[in-house]
Amino acid sequence: MNFSAGDNMFGGWSTPGQLMSFLVYRCTGSTKAGASIKPSNSEFNSTEGHLAPDKTWEQMPLYSSAAEMFGNGFNPGKNPIWLHGDFYANNKTTGDLCWFELYPGSDTYATSPEGGQERVATVNGDGDWYFATEPFTVHPARPNNLTVTWKSSGPKPDLFKNHTEAYWADFYSQFPSLKQSASSGPGKESGAYSAFLEGPGWIGCFAAVLAIAL
Repeated sequence: MNFSAGDNMFGGWSTPGQLMSFLVYRCTGSTKAGASIKPSNSEFNSTEGHLAPDKTWEQMPLYSSAAEMFGNGFNPGKNPIWLHGDFYANNKTTGDLCWFELYPGSDTYATSPEGGQERVATVNGDGDWYFATEPFTVHPARPNNLTVTWKSSGPKPDLFKNHTEAYWADFYSQFPSLKQSASSGPGKESGAYSAFLEGPGWIGCFAAVLAIAL
């Protein structure tokens, strides 16, 4: 898909069994033929990304260090959520070929180097199951800071943008085929934006409310 930095995503997943799932975002700059990307066994204690031993860049974008009510794991079964693209990294270090992964894992507290308690989310790439999406290229931000919302049916107007005439002009300049197929006219697009993962804590609730409202 023609995904650009700053875009949003709606979607979802459904996990089997009774294990909680943990979301990880990874990127690579390697285009070496036959190169394989293996599942990760990593620890995350913030939303900051880091380089894995295989030189892929990995991040837990929905990481939460808050109280237990905002856990980092997702309950088994169907999970919807909204993701914003600001966390994407596409540069010479991390690469711009990116994908999402789901793992079983654990969410615990440990003593930080400063002596305090920090939350540590650990993913188990050698656990009972592991899922990965198809890799996609993260393009640089579009002209005029145009951003869109992606779902399974393709690009839609950005959920949080003011849809002015200038916005619609930029939107249709990027996606001209949508102008031909639009039936409700600028500013009147209907649509239920589906959600992408049942987020931890308030993020998931916020996503659910938005999906219902739209």
